[in-house]
Amino acid sequence: MRKHLSKKPLALLFGSLIALTSCGESTNKTCVLYEDGMDYVTSTKGTAESYAALTFDAIGGDEVMPIGGFYVPYASGGSVDGHAMPNFLTEDIFQTLEDCGINTFVYSVDRWVTGASNNNLVTALDLCEKHNIGYFIDTFEVKKNLGSHTEKFPVDDMDLSKLSQVIDEVSNKGQRKSVVGFLANDEPFSHELDNINAYMDKFYSLPNVQENNYEVYMNALTYWEGKNNFYGQNSPMTYDEYMKKYFSSKTHTKMLSVTQYPYTSENTDESQLTSLLFNQLAIYRSYAKKYDVSLWRMLQAGGQWNDTAEWIESVSPYPNEAELLFDVNTSLAFGAKAIQYFPLVQPLYFAYEKGGTYDFENRNGLIGADGNLTRWYYYAKRANTQIKAIDHVLMKSSNDGVLVHGNTANKFMVEEASLGDAYLAGESFRELTSIEGDDCMVGCFDYKGGTAVYVVNYSRKQKGNIELNFNNKYRYEVIQRGVSADVVGNYVPLTLDAGEGALIVLK
Repeated sequence: MRKHLSKKPLALLFGSLIALTSCGESTNKTCVLYEDGMDYVTSTKGTAESYAALTFDAIGGDEVMPIGGFYVPYASGGSVDGHAMPNFLTEDIFQTLEDCGINTFVYSVDRWVTGASNNNLVTALDLCEKHNIGYFIDTFEVKKNLGSHTEKFPVDDMDLSKLSQVIDEVSNKGQRKSVVGFLANDEPFSHELDNINAYMDKFYSLPNVQENNYEVYMNALTYWEGKNNFYGQNSPMTYDEYMKKYFSSKTHTKMLSVTQYPYTSENTDESQLTSLLFNQLAIYRSYAKKYDVSLWRMLQAGGQWNDTAEWIESVSPYPNEAELLFDVNTSLAFGAKAIQYFPLVQPLYFAYEKGGTYDFENRNGLIGADGNLTRWYYYAKRANTQIKAIDHVLMKSSNDGVLVHGNTANKFMVEEASLGDAYLAGESFRELTSIEGDDCMVGCFDYKGGTAVYVVNYSRKQKGNIELNFNNKYRYEVIQRGVSADVVGNYVPLTLDAGEGALIVLK
């Protein structure tokens, strides 16, 4: 469903920007707000390029981008060391997440068990349906057959005869519309893929799966260089070999969901983004295109998590707002068609602080384990507001690559990175002839045969003034901060906050 976008706020901002930056007739640069009857050149529209996008009726249909989270609301309660622990399965929590833009749950501490009451998951699914959230369900009956990092189950011993029955039980025979699919595994090792692929081949063949369009969710291991060894594996494996096996089932998962946490401290060094963000995004983009699947990005809401339930020292919170916006917007510029936050709700042990205390606010999660909203909730809400305003374009587009402008951006994105075919040499794309102003990257898209570009301010410290020059006087939709302006001219001037992005669609 096409969402209505407010035009007035950005129109006022954009009009002010034009008044300040337009060079007028002396440079033949023009850009004005569109009014009925205004002349402009219709941009060329060719045959639409193919693309892969995965979404669900439960969240609004084929133009809605999944915006998800790992570690979703759970039933808690009671107290821990004098701290009252909330029950997250409430109307208020789910409304709060909907207000933030969250529409997809991918992992929960709750697992469906046949024969149990499963009251927590039933409550969660009912609340999800009310708040337009899709849920990938973790089931004991499936998970017990898929193996683990430390144990390998023979594929021949896998019993999936009750799989159809379990699916009917979880979904109430298709009546629970918030069920969008089922969890296979998070970051599976190579030996686990034998069982998972066998499971998927059977899963996708089931009539109730086909009737309800259920999907399998997996989150892949992060990229590594060279060869890696896994439990139960006779020889090391390259990442390319891992991907080949990951997508080797007859009917494989429809997304490439990958984890990237580029921020490892407050004020992460610039060069670190080369290997932990730009390189990897380019690699994941290439595999998503190779296997014709939708690219899903798992990114960090915070950065201090106790994976081994140890009590660790708290440091200054990271990433900040500009860093999170940059992370989201860079992913979109590289063609991501889903954004996921880790963690969505902070598990209690992620709050363990050295000295025996708890940090519910400065470590991680959109919602702390104490039930309060963290800074990352508000950062994500801002990012998600923009996503919801532009997803109708991005979900229907093919990403053709990224342009890079500016000395710093070129140094860390081009000279020191290996972007492969994600990098578009020069500073032109179709009707776009050149880029001026501060450092930026420009994601280039075919949108239903036409042109769209996503401009991201490269700086995470300060605002950027950027001008896009075009080869004729066109009409454009400019979407920034969740609102839209309709403009006409041969260039588009933008002022972007640190890490901010704006979408330009040629009419």
